[in-house]
Amino acid sequence: MNIETYLLTKNPFSRPGKLLQKVKGIVIHWTANPGTSAMQNRNYFESLKSQSFTGSEVYASAHFIVGIDDEIIQCLPTDEMAYHVGAKLYTPEAVGRLGHYPNNCTIGIELCHPLADGVFTLVTWQRAVSLIGSLCKTYQLNPLSDIWTHHQITKKICPKFFVDNPESFERFKLEVSICMGENPEG
Repeated sequence: MNIETYLLTKNPFSRPGKLLQKVKGIVIHWTANPGTSAMQNRNYFESLKSQSFTGSEVYASAHFIVGIDDEIIQCLPTDEMAYHVGAKLYTPEAVGRLGHYPNNCTIGIELCHPLADGVFTLVTWQRAVSLIGSLCKTYQLNPLSDIWTHHQITKKICPKFFVDNPESFERFKLEVSICMGENPEG
């Protein structure tokens, strides 16, 4: 698996430079920008550093972006916090398992998609399975319980395809488990 590293510049809006607490989960997102590349989305996060403090700032980033074709871009070190699941209110399950600020204990992964329906290409799906399997091994996470959608944490419709098709999200987690060499059936 080839991961290209293009770290964001440290700044208050997309790379605060704060260390993560213990990694408790991985959160999957969709870019919500149909047809854009991993690099275009990374560059959007980078552009946030040019903002001024006006009260309407955008805070956003992710650790990795998986592209439509074959690219995976790392935007942040996995020991630093990303701004990927901020909200005023979190679901009770998220608070119970991740605490009151899930950004400080989760790794965020954006998935690119070609169309507005949010369906991922086969290549995006396969690369995401491999990447997340590797991260689950590194951080000793259970892919069946420690992979989250943004929706499960904040109720935001993200990633749209998995929110609209929860059975596909369950299949995705099973594929991650199989990729890790685990037998999800016991």
